[in-house]
Amino acid sequence: MTLFRRLGFILLALLLGGMMVFWNEIPRWRTGGSTPVAAPSVTWGKDLLECPATTAAITIFGDSHVSGERSGPNPRPFGSVLEQQLSGKAKMTLHGVGGDTALMGERRWLSGTASGDLVILGFGSNDAAPRGWLRRKRAVAIADFKHSLQRQIDHWRGRGAKVALLAAPSGGSAAIMARIAPYREATLELGKANQVAVLDPGDAFATCKADPPLLGYDALHMTAAGHACLGTWLAKQICPGSD
Repeated sequence: MTLFRRLGFILLALLLGGMMVFWNEIPRWRTGGSTPVAAPSVTWGKDLLECPATTAAITIFGDSHVSGERSGPNPRPFGSVLEQQLSGKAKMTLHGVGGDTALMGERRWLSGTASGDLVILGFGSNDAAPRGWLRRKRAVAIADFKHSLQRQIDHWRGRGAKVALLAAPSGGSAAIMARIAPYREATLELGKANQVAVLDPGDAFATCKADPPLLGYDALHMTAAGHACLGTWLAKQICPGSD
């Protein structure tokens, strides 16, 4: 094989590899948004949850998934849907800030006065830096992510709260899902190690119709339909038989 032919094969391989990398970044777009990529479930320990008493307070800490950002006009976050589905059995408080990693959430909330009988921690999406090379953001080390969540689990348990973990929701492209997956697995590991329930939004998505789409065009944020789907599913996990 001549030198020129070898160079040609090398260039072709590089081109094909680059095309594959780019192809994996393309969201599964459809009219109105995008479709989540299916992933192995990390739901675990649902039997550790208890249907809340009428006077119970449920607090959810997390990122833009919790706040409902980019879900459309008049956002109704999944936590609000959850409260409605529980039919007045618990009062919901949502603490979500777009872009927050687990450590940022830890610094933001653990020094305040927030509390709850059930605390749900929903981090991981931003820790994963899901846009990869498309954004100037570095992923948080898995060890640092786990250490932060562990401190939060310990903190809320120390204040008498029951704790549950909400895994990072499935993304709408293969590349995004590959980046988020290790943080979902880390969340599962922490749940098992601490004997706290882990709830996977991907399992919720699998039970809902994909029309309208559950994710927006950015392949990361849930649409109104996605929030409605997740909130309804969570109610059934926390309090089976809820309407």
